[in-house]
Amino acid sequence: MTTINISLPEKLKEDAEALIKKGFYSSFSDLVRDSLREVIARRRYDRWYREALEDERKGRAKVLRTDKDIDNFVKSL
Repeated sequence: MTTINISLPEKLKEDAEALIKKGFYSSFSDLVRDSLREVIARRRYDRWYREALEDERKGRAKVLRTDKDIDNFVKSL
């Protein structure tokens, strides 16, 4: 594993330590690793969402707005 040093505002450090004390995380490193995983996953979904919007804008995708749209799409498969 790699070790890094970070600077944090005091309030953020206190909030993190409170989560650890309450047992949500076993250590500060555990909290940071979990937080980074969550941010990375969220950004991945944000990117997919932006790509889907761009596909729709360029006419490469169709938005299924109603149950009938969904049924028709599934039948076309």
